[in-house]
Amino acid sequence: MPLGSLVRIALVQFTPQPAGREQNLLTASALCGQKKADVWLFPHLFSVGAEAAGVESFSRLAEDEDGPTPSFLKKLAMEKKAYAIGSYLAKNTTDKKKPSLPFVRSVAYNAEGIRVASYDQIHLSSITGESIHLSPGTRLPFFDCLTFRSAMINSYDLRFPELAREFGLSWGFFLFVQGAFRQEQIHQWDALLQARASENQMFVIGCNFSHSPDSNEENPFGGHSAVFDPAGKKLHQAGENDQVLILDIDPFAVEWNRNRHQYLTDSKMKLAHRFVFESEEDPDK
Repeated sequence: MPLGSLVRIALVQFTPQPAGREQNLLTASALCGQKKADVWLFPHLFSVGAEAAGVESFSRLAEDEDGPTPSFLKKLAMEKKAYAIGSYLAKNTTDKKKPSLPFVRSVAYNAEGIRVASYDQIHLSSITGESIHLSPGTRLPFFDCLTFRSAMINSYDLRFPELAREFGLSWGFFLFVQGAFRQEQIHQWDALLQARASENQMFVIGCNFSHSPDSNEENPFGGHSAVFDPAGKKLHQAGENDQVLILDIDPFAVEWNRNRHQYLTDSKMKLAHRFVFESEEDPDK
């Protein structure tokens, strides 16, 4: 990518209806409309709102690799000639002899509709029952997004700095975060995004669920999708309502910041490849 080129990011912030996959995908498509961007990012499990539907529904809502949600992302990537990143409940076919608990799987498609990376969420919440009803992943694959090393994590992963740190030490540029943070924790969402960006000197790009005006919940989702630069500066942030936040960023700011402030170089934690590996699906590897 030529020096000085900007990357246009689109964060599709909305709140899905519980288990209403077909309608939620229509809503997502309508929000994207005729807008243009190089990368499209959606919130955590954007097509089913599985948290609201209850963890007991995870297995029932699980999809195949060519299910409605990955098919939507693939089609969007080809139509927009861009990268599309989102997550869905994926059937677990690890054990061919008996059913296994599903994964929360994030996928990234390039402009040709090729899946370049798949990530199964590593950190699962015990207090919400995720650790009982889901299978954890073990690896975080990175991939080239417009030639820049990128990775994607889910909402709960954001609370564990070692995952982002290992990606930063692998010379990551873009960390895409699919959020599901509620209003009472929105200050934590802001703080964690900023911390992951500044401590790893990379762009951290987070898309959260919106605050639905029709919600009767005591603690609804909080919106505030945002982009933080390698210095931890907030470049732009959405409000609480449904919207598509579009922002141009300069990826070369990562190298500039790391050359000027060599925090990663001076780190005593060395890259151990415990979690972060090159995506085996990326055709550009």
